[in-house]
Amino acid sequence: MSNCYDHEYKSNMLDSYYWDSKDEAKKNIKKNLQELRDWYEGETKKYVNAIGSFDNWYAEYSGGSWEENNIDEYKGG
Repeated sequence: MSNCYDHEYKSNMLDSYYWDSKDEAKKNIKKNLQELRDWYEGETKKYVNAIGSFDNWYAEYSGGSWEENNIDEYKGG
């Protein structure tokens, strides 16, 4: 459990110890694992989308194009 990156998911894993039966605890761990996988896939898609449409992503987050923000001839100076 020390390798968990997100406190919420680590807490979910720890919650698995308080079930009435071993089968319930295992079932809960599997459910939490699937939730973690879903979360990870969602976060990964954000990076894939940013790479796939970098110019749009960059402009959305920075308020200007790469050229406008980083190349002197576009900065008006």
